[in-house]
Amino acid sequence: MFGIGLYTAYGQFSIAGINGSLLVALFTRIAVGIGWYRLFDRAGKNPMYAFAPLLGPYEAFRLAWDDFSMAFIFASTTFVAFVAAVGIDFPIINACAIINFIMWWFLQLLTCKAFNFSYFLGFISAGIPWAGVPLMGFWPTGGAYHGAWSTDPEADQNLSPAERKKKRRKAEKEAKKQGNK
Repeated sequence: MFGIGLYTAYGQFSIAGINGSLLVALFTRIAVGIGWYRLFDRAGKNPMYAFAPLLGPYEAFRLAWDDFSMAFIFASTTFVAFVAAVGIDFPIINACAIINFIMWWFLQLLTCKAFNFSYFLGFISAGIPWAGVPLMGFWPTGGAYHGAWSTDPEADQNLSPAERKKKRRKAEKEAKKQGNK
């Protein structure tokens, strides 16, 4: 999310004793948090999660792709990429920043699918996160949450509408039986 080489680009600047790359990273994170706030609200999640350091990226990824492990990897690499943005330079941190960069693009395109946005908007939010994600959050058309993409072959998204209805009715019957016992 924070980009690769952020410290190289802005590290030599200082405003009131604060490193320029840290300011850019904080501004980007706050802008992304504002956009996620609106998306979390649309999806029925607690919108305050959008600003939490590890929980925000984790929940954002879970909204787009229903996979715990990939969401955990995204959340942790986002945190590590933030560390790279402030100027700590180790090969493993740079590798995490590259992984996060790739997963960020993937997340934005899956978010377009989950919220029924144009993929053009996904490319804007992936390339310019501080502008694109708030734009996605406040986009007037579309935006109804359709659910996360799943790679589980048993997931509901792989069923036909008639099969989903049948499965739902069966679950309702089972719930009534459990309630009567």
